[in-house]
Amino acid sequence: MLGRFELQRVLGQGAQATVWLSHDPRLERQVAIKLMPPGQDAAVLEQWLREARHVGRLAHPYIVPVFEADVEGRQPYIVFEYVPGSTLAEHLANQGRCAPHDAVALMVDVLDGLHAAHTAGIVHRDLKPSNVMVDAHRHARVMDVGLAAAAASPSDAQLASGTPAYM
Repeated sequence: MLGRFELQRVLGQGAQATVWLSHDPRLERQVAIKLMPPGQDAAVLEQWLREARHVGRLAHPYIVPVFEADVEGRQPYIVFEYVPGSTLAEHLANQGRCAPHDAVALMVDVLDGLHAAHTAGIVHRDLKPSNVMVDAHRHARVMDVGLAAAAASPSDAQLASGTPAYM
């Protein structure tokens, strides 16, 4: 348990966080919860909450929304919509290269989501196949805006960060 959320199973693990499939009994729905290691210092927690604020301002069908962010005990977490499906990286690994019309359709979804983020002044900064979900309707959903920055914030947006192979 994490607060009211029932952690069910690990969906993925990155360098800085673990994502769990969880159940929200209050709203009776499945959610994805991103946990960073507990006991972080104040500066790291502020960056973590800044991520939630950036993504929380976005409302777009091709961006996975944030439902809430909090710290339980010393455990910071962000609650996202759970999107059943696979990442684009998993999708490509399982089926190989997409047919051209499928690839274009997926990238149009990604670009549509990114356009909405950029219009809101948010830069993703870590876009890669493992940060794009392919949902049950074969739509691409941009997620894990963990390095998101407000484009107008020189302290964030002008710093080079992300996955080197995709920068």
